[in-house]
Amino acid sequence: MGGFRQAQEYSVPFRDAVHAAATATEERVIFIAPCKCRVVGIEFASDAAITGDNTNTTNLNIKNKGAAGVGTTEVANKDYPTGASAIALERNEIPLNATYVNGVDMAEGDTLTVEYEKVGTGVLVGPSLFQIDFIPV
Repeated sequence: MGGFRQAQEYSVPFRDAVHAAATATEERVIFIAPCKCRVVGIEFASDAAITGDNTNTTNLNIKNKGAAGVGTTEVANKDYPTGASAIALERNEIPLNATYVNGVDMAEGDTLTVEYEKVGTGVLVGPSLFQIDFIPV
């Protein structure tokens, strides 16, 4: 049957280990594109609460590293300044940056990483579950 067919959206979970407050800024792979696709949403839930602070915090930056793992483009981020927090075990959106409001186009094999950016003495980010929502294109 011809005509327009709605694209199927998929979700891929990734379980990540604890990021200790004392740990320097670090980066970990959270998604490898299984096909040419568009990432349309990113969420995470931490086993521990995160309490934001302007002086000592940890920001979550999602980067498109490409297939070679050398890209530096930040496509989404969630900062935790004073007044921002995450309740333990609660789903939290990591919003796509304005440039990628319609999604992040990825080639098969491209990777996304999460960078735990330490500010001051940092804060603990407990073991977390990331969910990447994408549409094959």
